[in-house]
Amino acid sequence: MGNSVEALLSDSKSFSAPVEAPENSGEFKGFTRKGLVNATGNLLLAGCFFSSAFTLGGHHDFSAANIIWSVGAFLMGFFSLVRTMPKATMVNLRSLSATGGMLIVPAMVQLTVPSTGIVQTVGIGIEIAGMLFTQVARVFLGRSFGLLPANRGVVSNGPFRLMRHPIYAGWLLLSIGYAICYPSALNFLINVISLPFMMWRIEQEEELLMADPEYRTYAGKVRYRLIPGLL
Repeated sequence: MGNSVEALLSDSKSFSAPVEAPENSGEFKGFTRKGLVNATGNLLLAGCFFSSAFTLGGHHDFSAANIIWSVGAFLMGFFSLVRTMPKATMVNLRSLSATGGMLIVPAMVQLTVPSTGIVQTVGIGIEIAGMLFTQVARVFLGRSFGLLPANRGVVSNGPFRLMRHPIYAGWLLLSIGYAICYPSALNFLINVISLPFMMWRIEQEEELLMADPEYRTYAGKVRYRLIPGLL
């Protein structure tokens, strides 16, 4: 899934600011404002994923579907703690709204009477595929993972050869699989509402990344953002 909060929001105007990497001198030079902001952003992002994992886990429903969802959210939270600082970031009302909707809406899923038989098997299979695809993409992304629009370098290997945003694609699959395992009008509606927020978030990220010639070259080779042949 993309990029994160690395700058304090002082107004609603967007900005892109270069961030210099600290020199690797081996000396401890104390805390810096940029470092503290980056660490705070990491903790906040991790907290969002951990909250999603424990919200459902707290119901003590140890079904396969619920465990897969919680493990996927927990792993995303863990990886959020070790992200690098970005070269450029975008923090504005639009990016906060899109990212907030993309995070908050899926977290509203509810436990219902579980599906059974082949329907449940299909749902669990989709969940597993989504979680595995997301985590494989995360491995290739390395410490460049984030949430809010930012440029932490261009990754074009692994799942990124198929689509430009494979982490989002995997998370979408995970959400769809969960809704199949716990079918309800609300859970399916949540998936429908989440997609526009996700696409809005992707558009903003690419608005920032297109300033990077390397990303423009990559986007020219990999046509689809989320679903090959469709989006």
